[in-house]
Amino acid sequence: MHRLLSHISFNVLIIVAGALLLQACGGEESGPAKPEATAVKTLTLTRRSVPIAIQYPGRAEGSKEVQVRARVEGILLSREYKEGASVEADQLLFQIDDAPFRVDLERAKAQLAQANAALSAAQRRWDRASELIKRDAISRRERDDALSDLEAAQATVQLQKAEVKSAQIDLDYTQVKAPISGITSREEVSEGSLVGPSNSLLTRITQLDPIWVNISMPDSALLNFRSMLKRDELRFHDENRKVRVESGQGEEHGYTGAINFTESAVDRQTGTVQLRASLPNPQGTLLPGQFVRVFLEGIEGVNALTIPEQAIMQNAQGSYVYRINDEGNAETALVSLGLKSEQGMIVTSGLEAGDRIIVEGLGRVRPGMPVKAAEQEKNKSQQAPVAQKSNKQEQGKQKPTSTSDDTEQQDKPSQPNNAASEAK
Repeated sequence: MHRLLSHISFNVLIIVAGALLLQACGGEESGPAKPEATAVKTLTLTRRSVPIAIQYPGRAEGSKEVQVRARVEGILLSREYKEGASVEADQLLFQIDDAPFRVDLERAKAQLAQANAALSAAQRRWDRASELIKRDAISRRERDDALSDLEAAQATVQLQKAEVKSAQIDLDYTQVKAPISGITSREEVSEGSLVGPSNSLLTRITQLDPIWVNISMPDSALLNFRSMLKRDELRFHDENRKVRVESGQGEEHGYTGAINFTESAVDRQTGTVQLRASLPNPQGTLLPGQFVRVFLEGIEGVNALTIPEQAIMQNAQGSYVYRINDEGNAETALVSLGLKSEQGMIVTSGLEAGDRIIVEGLGRVRPGMPVKAAEQEKNKSQQAPVAQKSNKQEQGKQKPTSTSDDTEQQDKPSQPNNAASEAK
């Protein structure tokens, strides 16, 4: 009997051990738990018209810049302007010694008077010859000689008149005047120096209002412009192609201008196309040679897909983003980028409307990793302000003597709101 009970106990022990073994094997077949989805912020792409933000570096230059030189040779007597000051057109800048030129003018006038006297004598001889020829008192040869003398005297008078004008012009050139209105540079030649038209730069004048800004646009950007215009993906609100300018320190110039020139060829050395803008500059805040940032305005991308710049990453194949597939996993998507808009970079290929991309939390994401998509918390994020407001009201009603259990119960409804604000 004792031997029978021992046999039964042994069999029961074997059955229990087998059951436990089967249970353990069954647990192993169930496999490890799936990894938790990584919380990220996502964006669903939609097509829309967006303002294009185009910025290029530029250099300011005067709309007019002239070199003031002496047009006659002489001794520079005086400078009649303040260096670096604003001058008006026809304002006296320098005075050259005019004494020799006054003498030349008087000589030319005397020669003109002499020519006029000779003309009067020739005219009288011709008048007499005209009367005598009618009575055959003189020969035809004498008549012709009188006519030739008259014509020669008339030509001499015209020549001497021109000499007087030339002498007067030279005398006027002894007063060196500003050819344009603008800002003067320093004096290049001191008083007392011998100046002349061949070797003497006296000063420079630069017109600052309006001022020009030279812009260098990469040829790739120009190709993007033309291709997008051809596909009706880009349009200008203003045919004048307005621009605004900021200084290198980010200060707004305050006046808008327009592109007034576009080079017809690409610079071989820099690979850029030169553009020029004209802007009002009444206060002279922009100076020639100053570095500025030029923003092209009035340009709109039509039916464009845009992505934030922080969502764009680079690898050996180019630019890519993390896109969420139908299974909720992150996958890489190579993208081709176009112009920059105020909402981000315009995507020309690689993504479509309705795609969801990751815009925050990229450092925690790897290809194939499940993510907590923003679309799952979109409604919560929209309701978050209302929920937060109710939470504040509840917190206002909260008594200072509330227990920790009460606090935990009041904090529970706010957890979805915190997640929603993270999705924002």
